[in-house]
Amino acid sequence: MNKFIGELKRRNVIKATISYVVFAYALLQIIALLVTILELGNGVSKVALIVLIIALPFWIVFAYIYEWTPTGFKKTDNISEDNSIHEVTSKKLNHYIIGGLVLLILLLVVDRVYDFTGDMIKTSAKTQVIAVLPFSDESESEEDDFFSTGIYKEIVSRLSNVKDFRIIARSAMQTYKGYEGDLSTIGKRFDANYILQASVRRNQDKVRLTASLVNAKNNQTEWSNIYDGELADVFDLQTDMATKIAQQLQANLSQEEKDELNAKPTDNLKAYEDYLLGRHVVTRPNAGFEEYNEGVRILERAVAADPKFASAWNLIVEIQSVRYDLLKNDPNNKEAAEEAKKATYDAFEKANALAPNDPAVLASKAFILKNIEQDPLGALSAFEKTIEQNPSDYNSLKEAAFLYTMFDQPLKSKAALEKAFALTQDNGYISFQLTFAYEIMGDYDKMVPVLEKLAKYYPEEKHYAVEAKYYQFLSDGKISSFNDFKATIENTTTEFPWDERAVKNKAMVVAMFDNKFEDYHNKWHGHMAAHTVDHNGWVCPLVANDNLNEARLVLTMGSKQMGQQILQQVEDIVLRPINLYSVCTFNPDVYLPKLDYLRGDEAKAKQKLDEVALTVIQNKSFPTGAVERAVLVQAADMIAPEKAYSLYKQVTDNTISFVSFESICTDPWTFPNLIKDPRFQEEIKADGRFVDFLDSFGLLLK
Repeated sequence: MNKFIGELKRRNVIKATISYVVFAYALLQIIALLVTILELGNGVSKVALIVLIIALPFWIVFAYIYEWTPTGFKKTDNISEDNSIHEVTSKKLNHYIIGGLVLLILLLVVDRVYDFTGDMIKTSAKTQVIAVLPFSDESESEEDDFFSTGIYKEIVSRLSNVKDFRIIARSAMQTYKGYEGDLSTIGKRFDANYILQASVRRNQDKVRLTASLVNAKNNQTEWSNIYDGELADVFDLQTDMATKIAQQLQANLSQEEKDELNAKPTDNLKAYEDYLLGRHVVTRPNAGFEEYNEGVRILERAVAADPKFASAWNLIVEIQSVRYDLLKNDPNNKEAAEEAKKATYDAFEKANALAPNDPAVLASKAFILKNIEQDPLGALSAFEKTIEQNPSDYNSLKEAAFLYTMFDQPLKSKAALEKAFALTQDNGYISFQLTFAYEIMGDYDKMVPVLEKLAKYYPEEKHYAVEAKYYQFLSDGKISSFNDFKATIENTTTEFPWDERAVKNKAMVVAMFDNKFEDYHNKWHGHMAAHTVDHNGWVCPLVANDNLNEARLVLTMGSKQMGQQILQQVEDIVLRPINLYSVCTFNPDVYLPKLDYLRGDEAKAKQKLDEVALTVIQNKSFPTGAVERAVLVQAADMIAPEKAYSLYKQVTDNTISFVSFESICTDPWTFPNLIKDPRFQEEIKADGRFVDFLDSFGLLLK
């Protein structure tokens, strides 16, 4: 045996094998990077691995039989010992092995820095985007609507757990309930490959489920079926439908995914009906505190009927955690908040014991860590695991994005929000956060097409068209872009409350450049009162700051008495105790320096500004912290102009904020001292985009 091993060493078979393994592994790493970047599909990596494994024994035999000589490969047995260069070849192989290891290290470093293969969602060429339209209810009783809605959500949930699928969010599909138009229109709207339609008819203990899968590109039906059965067969019907769709679209199902498609949530039909009803109650449009209480009562019936019903326990976790979140900020409901907190833990303990790997349970764990345990790092890890299990979980993507921002990882935050927006493409929280993310990173060129798309699909919300023109102006700083923005403002009338702030705040920019303060002020005044009525006297920090800026302009250019009235209103609201209607909570101290200064107490204002500056800069919460940092820079410009540039640099160079170089150039009236600072003027000239524009308004110092 020793002689044979010695012969292998002499013929460099061992080193040749090591070099093969090293370079094969390096090749696999390169292929993995290309697969991810070019979205070639995971099958490429698998084929490469199989080929390399099959080739290894041939390489070993080849290395044993042949020797590498200066004149090519020759059989070792035909070369005399005196003419052999095995030792020279051995040294060369040492160099190749070292070179291969260096290459591996470089590949690992590149992947670590650019995170090519560490993405939260592994997509492949086979990934299919499916829009599942709300199922129509054809039951005789209108009371059965919750049943068809529940079946719809169950099917969506099962399909979402298939990693080769991306399921458009249910919330985005609600407007298409009962849709009878061209399905390819929905495909284009959501960049979907397929549309799933279905109807549910329930008649006492009988169920009929009719479904069809349509190719969104050509409106051709790829698969359809009609399921008739007893109510007790409903789980088998759901499983069969989801499995047939996966087979039709050639999804590469793991055994775990197959098990999830075949999972039976409960054996108790009454418990299942209560579960569907409870979920229906708490997910109604505008569901509030009373609906959450009713939902808990119904779900408690479900888990009483089947204590092993994991999905019902998990839904109780979600509802109780929301109740706790609403109650905890109200001083009058501390005891009820603690009860909701305990109920959240109790329900999660049961859900986790029954289904620890269920993506929904993992998501609940993440929410508990974030909202109750105050463990953002643990929550982020849990959300990442949830997304790995269910890439269509847009809520987890949204929450992960929030936490990435907290941990100063804006690129990952933006990527998560982009994926979440692809699954919703609606005008709700995710589009709002995505445009926020683009704004704070200065990605105005990416922001514009998103806003234009929203303006196309939601034309009644005028602010999208206005904001698209505004951020195009921020992107290039051209006079022509400003004129386009100005024309859009002048031709836009607002009808919805949420248009008010966005449009009128932008109108302020145009009005001030045109020296038409009165036009702006007359439209704006009184907006805060309408906003606060909707929240029982509460107002968000953005609106509070808008009104402080308005008070400053009124005191400078308008009525002193009116300015003081606005200040009093802002102070009353900013210092109002938090209650159940408080939408955003924030640090009131960041607004007080402005209040004191505008009331004439400059010394007190400077003292408060110095006291709050460090706290605000270090505040990692989003978006509140980002808003407060913008307020801080504005306050410094007003109260301590000599510190404004320094604070501006600290904020824009090191932390996330809504104040930026571009926002100052396009809103000099909010930063009248900062824009005149020689250092900022040098930035303007070095950047070049806004030079002609600012010079045309006399704002560029010679």
